[in-house]
Amino acid sequence: MRTRNTTLALAGLLVTAVTAGCGGAVTTASSGSNGKADGVYQQIADLPKDQQRAKAEELAKKEGRTLSLYTSMTADIATPVAQAFEKKYGIHVSVFRGNSETVLQRALQEEQAGKAGADAVETNFLEMTALSDNHYLVPFNGSAVDEVEPAAKFQDWTASRLNVFQPAWNTDLIKAGDEPHSWEDLALPKYKGKLTLEVSDSDWFENVTKYWLSHGKSQSEVDQLWKGIVANAKVAKGHTTMMQFLTAGQTPMEAMNYTYITDRAAQQGAPVTHLPPDGVSKIPAFPRPNGVGMIKGAQHPAAAWLFYDWLLTDGQQELVKLGLTPSTKVPGDKSLKGITLVPFDVAGLSKNGDAWDKKYDALLRGVADVEK
Repeated sequence: MRTRNTTLALAGLLVTAVTAGCGGAVTTASSGSNGKADGVYQQIADLPKDQQRAKAEELAKKEGRTLSLYTSMTADIATPVAQAFEKKYGIHVSVFRGNSETVLQRALQEEQAGKAGADAVETNFLEMTALSDNHYLVPFNGSAVDEVEPAAKFQDWTASRLNVFQPAWNTDLIKAGDEPHSWEDLALPKYKGKLTLEVSDSDWFENVTKYWLSHGKSQSEVDQLWKGIVANAKVAKGHTTMMQFLTAGQTPMEAMNYTYITDRAAQQGAPVTHLPPDGVSKIPAFPRPNGVGMIKGAQHPAAAWLFYDWLLTDGQQELVKLGLTPSTKVPGDKSLKGITLVPFDVAGLSKNGDAWDKKYDALLRGVADVEK
């Protein structure tokens, strides 16, 4: 069962494969870089912050008003985001969409070949970490990052949006008062046969496990809780697919889904929620960051800078309009209402994600599929 955190291993394999194909020479990001891009980024970075945006606009005109964006945003998100950016700056956006691993694979292969296809990338934290670790991203020092929480700032990428982990349930099938009030509740016998787990949620598994251990539970107690949760569950692949099952009443409850997916389904009239009747969840919510970065060898570096800057400023309001959780405080944003956030373990998963993949794989071994 292939799960999420094989990403960093994949990045290592891609780099190794390409360097081996070059007669063993060490290939670094400089092979995918170009003097023009380096110069443009440096020109902007050297200016006072209040002058950087104007300079980037000036340079973007000389580049031909074009941006190549690689993203794992779904089409219903990526298209309006690209259109809003185009409207702001008159820069045409060419979008390559794929899942986060596909985005990483394509970006790494192109960079290693010395032919960067992307100017900017916006995807999951693991893939952004892999690009950063391979030195394919350029640090951003614009004023846009000043409004971002310190925990959402990384060496050369910044969180642009958050996927928040919470259970979700069908309110026709799980009546008021019967909903879970803690992660531990998912192991209760009353949820036998009512729970769905997603096959790639090893990052959720890791965060809940570490949260329990850091709040006084023994490893034995944690293992028993997971045993109880799995005994209550079937599995499905994909959070959007899971929500379709939940909306249709095919499944009563999801151990975890992203709150924006649940909220969007509810806004469309589905009988689903992630909040109890009083509107305040006691379940610790883990906000997983998706981030934006500028490619070192970009063909349109000024446009990449403008997109990075825009996504953390005006673009945050666009994300709110689309029902997503922004990484900054945006007036009118209600995506975190009733939710208590706790830290998401970016560092731990970036270093040991593959080990958690294997543990989660082993935990789910033999669990029946919802569709079977």
